[in-house]
Amino acid sequence: MEAEGYEPSSSSEEEFFIKLHPQLDESILQIFIVSNLTDSDDSSRIESMDFVAKTLSAFGLTDKEAKVYRVALNYEETSPFALSRETKIPRTSVYEILLNLSLKGLVELVRSDGFSKQQTRIKAKNPSILREILASKREKLTKLDVDLVQILPDLKKEYLRHVPNADFRFYMGVEGAAEVYKRMNSSDSKEPIVAWDCLMPMDSFGLEQLNKWIDTENRRKQNTNIRAIIPLSGWTKHVMSYQYERDSKYLSRDFRYVEDPSFDLYQDIQIQGNIISIVNGVKEEAWGIIINSELLAKSLTSIFEIVWKIAKPVTLELVKSWGPNEFRKQELKKV
Repeated sequence: MEAEGYEPSSSSEEEFFIKLHPQLDESILQIFIVSNLTDSDDSSRIESMDFVAKTLSAFGLTDKEAKVYRVALNYEETSPFALSRETKIPRTSVYEILLNLSLKGLVELVRSDGFSKQQTRIKAKNPSILREILASKREKLTKLDVDLVQILPDLKKEYLRHVPNADFRFYMGVEGAAEVYKRMNSSDSKEPIVAWDCLMPMDSFGLEQLNKWIDTENRRKQNTNIRAIIPLSGWTKHVMSYQYERDSKYLSRDFRYVEDPSFDLYQDIQIQGNIISIVNGVKEEAWGIIINSELLAKSLTSIFEIVWKIAKPVTLELVKSWGPNEFRKQELKKV
């Protein structure tokens, strides 16, 4: 008599496995492996049942597959009926589990002869096969990785045709550079701003226009966190002292400076969110660029943050130590 809850033996049991037998030769190719199976010298972990179960799960076995496989390891040879009885898993489910274990290369299905002809025999393979399977899979994955590197450029070309990409807009000449400045100062975004500020020469766009832009930035500081790095030189000292004497709110922005002759900066560069605005109005070059690029914004911001850590704060005391601005004195005399 069969135990209650289990299905009786079927005469088609042998036929069930024989029909599927042709698939078994390619079992290793159908392994589901998670490659974080590792060695451990910690015998207590190896002996832990939870650790064994988790490791077999990482290897790709379901809870029931792991249970059947571990029971089968205790016998030189066993049967689906015996495994069903010991694991308390219905025999119809055990058939499917054994097939999966065979496809994963962990058990061998052997057709029986003689009186037990109707009963397929099960042999669990040496657990060392797990390492061999893993090594085989790792080799296949490495070869696949090499092949993917070769085909990915073509695949990405096809993918990027339909994906929004970075947007670049170039503005030529003094008018173009002025347009970028205008857009920089007219943004309604409240996102923080980081900037590399060369303190553009006053003759690039005219003193009146530059002062208007700076006044707009002073007002924006009330709602937007603005941090800027400047190269400290005779020129930048002149510009900062002039703007401070013209409007003390100028220093409400968070300025830091780098005093190093090798730090040459000829552009104003501002990053706000994914928008990078660059203006050049120095010497023979006049142009502006607006770039919408998440990755470029992240790269430039990361460089900014590194320099920000080593840069020194521009304080009111520092600006006053440079003395009164002679240009501002003369300007006020003409008013």
